[in-house]
Amino acid sequence: MALTAEAAPDAGKQEELKELRSRIQALQEELEQASEDKSEVTDALKNSERRISDVNRGLRDLEIKQRKLSQTLKQLIGDTQSTESEIAEQQKMLGELLREHYAQGGNDALKLMLNGQNPGDVARNIEYYGYIGRARAELIRQHRESLRQLHSLQEKTREQNSDLHQVKQERVSQKNTLEAEKGTRQQVLYKLSEQIRQQRKEIDTLVRDEKRLSRLIEKLARLAATPKSRPQVQPTAKSGQSVKAVADASLAGLNFPRLKGKLALPVAGEILNKFGQIREDGGPAWKGLFIRARQGREVHSVGSGKVAFADWLRGFGNLLIIDHGNGYLSLYSNNESLYKQPGDPVQAGDVVATVGSTGGQDEPGLYFELRHQGKPFDPLAWVR
Repeated sequence: MALTAEAAPDAGKQEELKELRSRIQALQEELEQASEDKSEVTDALKNSERRISDVNRGLRDLEIKQRKLSQTLKQLIGDTQSTESEIAEQQKMLGELLREHYAQGGNDALKLMLNGQNPGDVARNIEYYGYIGRARAELIRQHRESLRQLHSLQEKTREQNSDLHQVKQERVSQKNTLEAEKGTRQQVLYKLSEQIRQQRKEIDTLVRDEKRLSRLIEKLARLAATPKSRPQVQPTAKSGQSVKAVADASLAGLNFPRLKGKLALPVAGEILNKFGQIREDGGPAWKGLFIRARQGREVHSVGSGKVAFADWLRGFGNLLIIDHGNGYLSLYSNNESLYKQPGDPVQAGDVVATVGSTGGQDEPGLYFELRHQGKPFDPLAWVR
């Protein structure tokens, strides 16, 4: 009788387990279909984040062009003011020459000779008035040239103002496009996050139930009642370390292996996750650093080399990989914008990207890795 009584709950548990497994199977099939839909949403996210990167790169180019136009315009205004001063001085000198000429009655060499003055005085007067005439003609020529230069400068100034206005209008248009793309990205991200969250949550709950039930059946079969101890959570590395000094051009001349002990990180911010740290969700340990930083902050290359990869990659968003030679690579992911293209040479300290939250990140920051011969190693072991 004891065995029969014990077998009854065991049979009931087996039936319950069978039902649970059936529900899990059905949900997994639904999840598989949702995952296919997720791929389409991921493609939309990829395209949106690529467009945001392109627009930001275009905005940066327009900003550089605007600065150059402003500098040229400033130079033109200075040249115009100098030319106007020259014209004013020339007009003053011409006025003095004319006043002097008319004060003397407009005498010329022929009139002096007819008046019967001393021939020596006449010769001197002829030479003097010849000099005055030549000086007047040269001054008039200079005055005309100055007026021509002023007209040219004014025309160039109008052209520069027109170009500057056009660039400013284009920047406004690009910014509006950027805001629209960011809005699209947020919608896609929300859809991507919510699309399978509920199903995954239910499956996780059922799987945990199945494990607990399986353990209970095993215990009933062995008539063992002592529960297994729960695994201890492994301690994680200390986070919250701030980064202030970032990579600059001072290390541009060094081969990458010589940067050990001198390396500066690519962006200023706060290190939230370190190399080797256990993830909270139980996933694989971190293979690099996640540095929380302000959206749009500049990301610098930690060493000289050549861009090996610059594109959107699932799970990493806008990703940039730099080949430093000797088997060393540096990886910068979750960027908002990529400023370099594959094959571009870079120097230590070059701005190569800006901080973002692409690839599905919840907050802006940079995920940064260093690898040698394909194997990741701790960047902090190289930091000065």
